[in-house]
Amino acid sequence: MLTISKVQPDFFPVTDNLFQTFLWGKFKELSGQKALFFRVVFKDKNNLEVAYPLLVLLRKIQDKYIYAYVQRAPNESNIPSDKVAFLEELSMALKEELPSSIIFIRYDLAWINPEPHARREMLEIMMNYGSKYHNLKKAPSNHLCNSTCILNLRPIPQQILARMRQQTRNSIRRAYRENLEFSIYDANSPEIFTELEKTYEIYRDTAERKGFYCEEYSYFEKLFELNQEFLKKKEPQIFENGLVPLDAQVPPPKFYLFTAKKEGILLSGLILAICGKNAYYMYAASSLTMRECMPNYGLQWEVIRFARSQGCNNYDFMGIPPSNDKASSMAGLYIFKTGFGGNVTHYAGTWDFPLKNEEYESFCINESLLMR
Repeated sequence: MLTISKVQPDFFPVTDNLFQTFLWGKFKELSGQKALFFRVVFKDKNNLEVAYPLLVLLRKIQDKYIYAYVQRAPNESNIPSDKVAFLEELSMALKEELPSSIIFIRYDLAWINPEPHARREMLEIMMNYGSKYHNLKKAPSNHLCNSTCILNLRPIPQQILARMRQQTRNSIRRAYRENLEFSIYDANSPEIFTELEKTYEIYRDTAERKGFYCEEYSYFEKLFELNQEFLKKKEPQIFENGLVPLDAQVPPPKFYLFTAKKEGILLSGLILAICGKNAYYMYAASSLTMRECMPNYGLQWEVIRFARSQGCNNYDFMGIPPSNDKASSMAGLYIFKTGFGGNVTHYAGTWDFPLKNEEYESFCINESLLMR
């Protein structure tokens, strides 16, 4: 039996999942979405009560369609083994708590997908096999990339280097031989917005060059401004004798801007998020100037070392092409990200639970047209 109840945002606990935190919900509200915070409770196989927080975003598309979006949740390691039955029960419980205008619930599932290259129809058959409602539909596209590369940060740096592709190691060494200047800024750094604006100029050029969607500068500015506010509210935790108690709260997410320069010229930048034990490669920008200095490789090594120093166990590169297809226009991205020695991981991706079938079918037709 699963129950769900709304909770006040201020009492929403922080987890290691960046996309299920109060800060991320408030940030998305600044982008015009509405954040709802819930507490989900169910019994495990030992009949013990399990509770976890759930952030749901309400999105409006074309002033016509409104749907609920659940990002990177529920986590398959925290729910019963019959994941599909649990997802259906969660969807039916959410239906009672959501506005009547919602036409479907969309989940971005970080569930391991054993058949990453299966056709959409086959994925739906496998997902709904033996289910009660047979109502889970594979979305026309994935919001978050469903393939990624996750680097284990637990080994010592020498071991992490040893597991990298030789070309990657050589490129890192080249970056240091070129005497690049690496800098780290957080939301409280005096220079953060000056450096962020400079990095954004390169980011915009990178997006135009590589053909991906470019957010406005205000998007990134709001991210660090909001992080600034959260850091003011949260007092640093001080533990007696340096021992962390079992019930210690996960600290709020923090965002960092990394830059690589040579002779004062900005060559590349990267925005890193740290949430509990997880680090996320969020956004990156690179200039064509002095590419032979390998600033992107040196910057990644700085990020890896920093994330380890902050107690992170995993570094998520946040998206790679689904396969090492050398003919793909994204082949370079695959080689770059996997070269650092992380594990290639394929997730189930984006799935929908329709609440209003006719409106949902209309939405899917419109969404498919927008993808062309």
